[in-house]
Amino acid sequence: MIIRTSHRRYASLAGLLLGIGAAHAETTAPEKPLEEVIVSGGLLQRSTLDTVASISIVPAEQLQAQNIRDLYDLLLRQPNLNAAKEDKFSVRGISNEGVGPGGTGRPTVSIFIDGVRQAGRGVANTWDVRQVEFYRGPQSTAFGPGSLAGAVVIQTHEPNYESADGELKLGGGNYGGREAGIAFGAPLGAGFAFRYAGETNQTDGEVTNITLDDDEWQARKRYMQRLKLGWTNDSWYSATLTGQVSKLREGIEYLPPERAENRESTDNVDGYYRDDTTLLALTQRASIGNHWQLSLTLSHSDTDNEKLGDYDVSAEDNGSFLNATTIKNTAGDLRLRYTAPRWTAVAGYYRSRDDLSGTSYTRGLTLSAGGALVEVDGLLGAGRIADVEALYMESDIDLFSRWMLTVGMRYEENEAENSSLFRLDRAQAVDPITGTTLPGNLSPVLKATVFPDSDNSFPSADSVFLPKLGVTYEASEHLKLFLTHSQGYRAGSVDFVTSGEAPAYGPEYTENFDLGFRFHRGSWRVQGSLFHVDYEDMQVGVRIDATNFRTDNAGEARARGVELEFSGDLGAGFSVFGGLGYVDSQFVTYEDDGVDFAGNEFPNAPRHTRNLGVEYHHPQGWYASVTWSRSSESYTDRENTESLQADARDLFGARLGYEAESFRVELYGQNLTDKFYITDQFSSPSLGIEGVWAGDPKEYGARLSYRF
Repeated sequence: MIIRTSHRRYASLAGLLLGIGAAHAETTAPEKPLEEVIVSGGLLQRSTLDTVASISIVPAEQLQAQNIRDLYDLLLRQPNLNAAKEDKFSVRGISNEGVGPGGTGRPTVSIFIDGVRQAGRGVANTWDVRQVEFYRGPQSTAFGPGSLAGAVVIQTHEPNYESADGELKLGGGNYGGREAGIAFGAPLGAGFAFRYAGETNQTDGEVTNITLDDDEWQARKRYMQRLKLGWTNDSWYSATLTGQVSKLREGIEYLPPERAENRESTDNVDGYYRDDTTLLALTQRASIGNHWQLSLTLSHSDTDNEKLGDYDVSAEDNGSFLNATTIKNTAGDLRLRYTAPRWTAVAGYYRSRDDLSGTSYTRGLTLSAGGALVEVDGLLGAGRIADVEALYMESDIDLFSRWMLTVGMRYEENEAENSSLFRLDRAQAVDPITGTTLPGNLSPVLKATVFPDSDNSFPSADSVFLPKLGVTYEASEHLKLFLTHSQGYRAGSVDFVTSGEAPAYGPEYTENFDLGFRFHRGSWRVQGSLFHVDYEDMQVGVRIDATNFRTDNAGEARARGVELEFSGDLGAGFSVFGGLGYVDSQFVTYEDDGVDFAGNEFPNAPRHTRNLGVEYHHPQGWYASVTWSRSSESYTDRENTESLQADARDLFGARLGYEAESFRVELYGQNLTDKFYITDQFSSPSLGIEGVWAGDPKEYGARLSYRF
């Protein structure tokens, strides 16, 4: 067991500061201006002006202005956020999957829907969402495991206890696009109320499989249903039960590089991707006197996904794979909150269990074994049952008239049982001249020499203490400056191997500093920050061959940069919002197999990201908006291979519509210049395979909404 203790000096400091806060708790604080937007995902639920971190708040109105339907759309259009694929994105240059491929490593960025951690793909639908919050930098104090680089918090509409309301929508677009949605909430009497939301959006896709003569090769269908049932006695207690089901059905997304720009696939396997995710959560809140509030959230999420694909991305019959993954998360989070005029604090206890199991069945793959070519069928498997237990707290203390101190900490213990499985079912020699298989099953020989069957289990455990310290200065009624130091952490584990003892790799840690400002005046909001991240023992995944992965604890790495965001009214019905981000990432000391990677950039870490939107609203109901976002090119591997870069891209969107009291009709467009761009690539010379992921082409359509 590894115990991280280098920053426990903060523990005694925190005790002293909490005592100071208690001494001032009942004094009168200077009056603060009322803020409209609350950062609801954080522990202390501060206003945006009081937040001591780099957080982007995207309200429902801005989601509509940018024609955002899911998290992927939004990640392409925010500073220092970048999406290579729907389930592969980066925050400040740090990928949610970590650096490189790997075995059973934990995520670095967590997605939460109404407080429930989500692992599924395509779960972050933005229909009936009231606010999306992007947290940049480590969020371990508030969100725990899987938050080394940040967190994404999606807040949906709550049950309406006052009156009935709802919305309907219908829409259609090119490539066979169609969408429909309903959201409805109402009081039920006796303190009960509910909210239901359901949506589907579908497209036939823009890719044609020229091998299988399928012009709907990348057809995509999404389904989401969510039901909330709430109860309150209007005094001290409330409870909300939430259930959500989401489904995603789509074709294989990678394409052969030489055919990608023509949107053509050459796979000879009729592949697919399926994802089914269910979440269930019960949140209870109780007020105790004037200053105390107790909350308990119990949640469970269950994700099953399956992917069938062509191993070599070609018309040749060179193998297929079937990947299946099941992820279950059960968690409980108990929080006690104290609020006084000059002191706010939250303390909590968190416990969770993650149960992950995955298999990959390969059929008909040709590879080299013992100097000879063989065609094999085999099963790879990996699993992890991880238990997490943590105590945490965070507090804001007004020490002086213009100064506020923020103290946070988290002590967390991680224990996991990791398993790996390998089974060789068939092996036949391949004639090097004709490429045909020869009679006879060589698997008994290969099992005894090169690929022995295995079924192993290995434990891993570590503990960590994570401090957080921040200070805020109120320069004026409208301007606040902040400086924050925090630590990030990702648990260690063991690597997948086909035989022998599984090698362990340790945790990775980050030291993070943010220096920023927030300015709010009238309709204008401007915020910015400078950040610096130092990595220690960064986990870097390396693929050894078709059946083995390895995770290195690279020596040192760092990322630094800047973020700026703004929004406000320009007058005469015009308003504007936008932002820019810059990230400089670099391996500082990292050498593997005699290759020095020092000075290389992180994969999937574009240096520049920018976005801008202008809206116009006419008093008679007409409205229009134009949006632009840009991301610079980025490498996709640790080697920084020039030929494997993701493309720079400029994406333009527009919306034109009319809104009355109860209905809205609009025309919309995305990627209006039909820019072709590659978001990710992979290449494995030893296996003779390569593929690319292409961004979405031009999309346009119409949408009708009715509110009641």
